[in-house]
Amino acid sequence: MNTNTNFSFARLMAVMKRDLIENWKTNLYRITGCYSGLAAGFIVLIMNRSGEYSPTDEFAYNSLCNSINTFLSIFISIYMIFCASSILEVTNTKEKRISYLMLPASVSEKFISRALYITIGALFIFIISLLLAELTRLALLPLFDVPENFRTFCLGDILILDKYELFGTTDLYFILFLVFWLSFFLWNHSIFILGGCYFKKHPFIKTVGICMAISFLTGLIAVNMIESGKNIISFFNWIEDLAENHAWMRDINITTSIASSFFIILTVINWTISYKLFKNSQIIERKLFRL
Repeated sequence: MNTNTNFSFARLMAVMKRDLIENWKTNLYRITGCYSGLAAGFIVLIMNRSGEYSPTDEFAYNSLCNSINTFLSIFISIYMIFCASSILEVTNTKEKRISYLMLPASVSEKFISRALYITIGALFIFIISLLLAELTRLALLPLFDVPENFRTFCLGDILILDKYELFGTTDLYFILFLVFWLSFFLWNHSIFILGGCYFKKHPFIKTVGICMAISFLTGLIAVNMIESGKNIISFFNWIEDLAENHAWMRDINITTSIASSFFIILTVINWTISYKLFKNSQIIERKLFRL
């Protein structure tokens, strides 16, 4: 019931509080699952280095930090898109839809509440799970034959920015490179938000399936273009002519900025469509094009 059309911060807080209280089991399961995955990854990385020879303890420690860094990057990427696809898990059954849609709050307040839950809330759960997983790693280290410096709290060395010299630079190329990857991640994240707003059941699996199908078709088209020869040669010749006639295409900073802007625009479009799908949610779901 959307009788309230004006945005109210108090109502937004009430909706978020309701989500936290009524979905405490889901939050507990998510913390448990996230912690289990992180702890298992940390233990496997330690096991692989148990009894391993390294030139120095410092070299072994840096190698561990780099491996954990890579593992965390992959884990948080998958974890965040999974959470994004669960944006409307509170409406995946008819009873839940009735309860949620009848809340005395505006559509924007409900949508913002869910958006904050699958972004800020998901990051909060990840941080708690990460700290618990690191404490678990430290507790289990005596069981393995590893250097003494492995017994230090390594998250600081992994996460502190000044560990990486490039993060302290003011080089425009590096800043634009970071913006590009951030915009690319936000675009991927928004795709799963869109999938979560469209599919009410198993949104993550269905969205992944559609993305894989699109990737397969794109690859098939690319292979056919390469096999045909003429098409792909004409395409590269066209790109080369553009680069020769337009100096800005040879500037990596400009092309990176354009690509980042493109992904940001796509992200905004996906969020807008997601909001419209959420706004048009009904107690009895439409069957057309529903999987």
